[in-house]
Parts: sequence; structure tokens; C-alpha cells
Amino acid sequence: MNTHRLPSLARLAMIASFFLALLPTTPAFAHHGWAAFDTDRLVYISGTVSSKGVWGNPHSLFDVTLDRDLPAQTPKLAIPEQLQDPEDSVRVNAAPSYKGNRQKLEVIIAPPAWSGRWGLGRALNVGERFQAVGYINRTDAGMFRPVVFWYGDDAVPVNQVLGNTLPVRAPLPNAGRN
Repeated sequence: MNTHRLPSLARLAMIASFFLALLPTTPAFAHHGWAAFDTDRLVYISGTVSSKGVWGNPHSLFDVTLDRDLPAQTPKLAIPEQLQDPEDSVRVNAAPSYKGNRQKLEVIIAPPAWSGRWGLGRALNVGERFQAVGYINRTDAGMFRPVVFWYGDDAVPVNQVLGNTLPVRAPLPNAGRN
């Protein structure tokens, strides 16, 4: 074994790693985590699933056509066990309704393995009722990521946060900030 080559290979690997770290993240990585979303502003949406979407890893995606008339804030809905801490549930319940100009939003949720543990063991059907509280993407106002959603006529709740707290416990919303 040539021991003189090992330091050169190690040095080359370090240099390559350094330059790879400098490359900008690709769009495929941009939607992972909560950083791409405006976590200072929880909003409530409701409507119907309007596309078959993509169900799988790393996330599931589908479109929701929004209801025309939304209530001022989140209606009374069952909160999943994971978000029942008063610091979280009060924020979910007080989230103002979406006031954006989009009639349809692309929704990104946890992959089937996670959503299945939390109450959604199947793909949503086109035409199925969908309600959610979550965040709008910072750079794509047409993308929405829920912290919790409710599906079907029975409004079955499904948690979407790892752990038992919201990603950010932002200040409580007020009526003047929509």
C-alpha cells in the first residue's frame, strides 16, 4: 500500500467536500423543512382536493381548490393529540383564514409513512373535503404546508409536525394582520 498517496487523497476529498458545500441548494431540497415557509403567519384554508397529486417520498403533493367564502379564522375542529399543548392549540384555533388571491394551492404534506401514523392511511380523493392550518411558502405563494389538516366530511385530524410542538411558536395572530 502506498502511504504517500493517502494524505493526497484525503486532501482531495476535503477540497471536493468544501466546494460541494458551496453549491446552492437545488429546488428539490428547497421545500424540505419549514425554513422555506412563512412560519410567522399560520393561516387556515378549506376547499376540495382537485388533483390526484403525487403520494410518496420525500413528501406528498396535491392541489386544493379553495372555498370562496372562508370564515374569519379556523372553525372549531378536533386538534390532534400532538398539538394539544395550549401554546400550540391556541395558535391553530386562532389562525386567520387565507386572504391571498389564489383560487388553488399546491399542498405539501408528510410522506405516507408519517401521515399514516397520524391518521391518513391512503391518498386523498379528488373532490374530497380538505381543511388545514399551516404556512404559505416564502417564494412560491401557491404552495402551502400544513401543520395540521382535516380531511373528509368527518374532518378527521392529521398532525403534520414531528414532535409535539409547532415548528415556530409565532406571536398569536390578530385581526389586523392578514
